[in-house]
Amino acid sequence: MPNPTANRVLRTALFTLVLLAYLSMGLWSPAGAYTKSGRVGVSPGLAVLMAAVLIVSLLSWNRYRLVAALGLTACFLWLATTLLPVL
Repeated sequence: MPNPTANRVLRTALFTLVLLAYLSMGLWSPAGAYTKSGRVGVSPGLAVLMAAVLIVSLLSWNRYRLVAALGLTACFLWLATTLLPVL
């Protein structure tokens, strides 16, 4: 029998992290972009956030498929925005 507390924590993490991923879109920039202070690399905070979104989305795919798909879409958009201009 699954643990209801773990399911509640996973559901809360999923909904919170997916929302944060979409709210952070304004902070995304290509890894090779330049600002006044110099070259911008991949932001470590956003990388951790997207890794967490990816893991939580994969773990909750069976129960919350729509929100997990939104989370995976946010991860792939972040990868495309960050790494594609560098390649």
